Amino acid sequence: MDGPVKLIIVDSDDAYRRMICAGLASTADITVVGEVADGPAALLGMQETGPDVILVDVTTMEASAPRLVAQIRAVSPGTGILVLHEAGQERAVFDALREGALGHLAKGQAGAREFAAAIRLVSQGKAVLSPGIAGRILDEVIQEQQRK
Repeated sequence: MDGPVKLIIVDSDDAYRRMICAGLASTADITVVGEVADGPAALLGMQETGPDVILVDVTTMEASAPRLVAQIRAVSPGTGILVLHEAGQERAVFDALREGALGHLAKGQAGAREFAAAIRLVSQGKAVLSPGIAGRILDEVIQEQQRK
């Protein structure tokens, strides 16, 4: 990839979006090319900016986040998708991962370094899971296999 990683942030919380932008401001290899509050704005922003990574908060879009991930993958299969969540939103994270998201961070528990590292990895097509969700995903997979 030539140049910095282009990032769009999708989160309905303006203050949280600004916090992420401020945390990434000194990161020379990541450029925030858009920050939007919802899925339709994210899809429009994708057409305008061609991001490498989209950061999607499932907390504020729980029901529609997996659908947004599927739409992003359909429109731009090469765009990496990283999802955020708060406690109690694990189902939306699982569904978003099933739809093609490559990574996950726990909202409020990741700092600027964690965000930057995860964004870089996802931009390279690599998976990123926070430790708290990784065990739950394995449990979910095991339960699905036992139901078969």
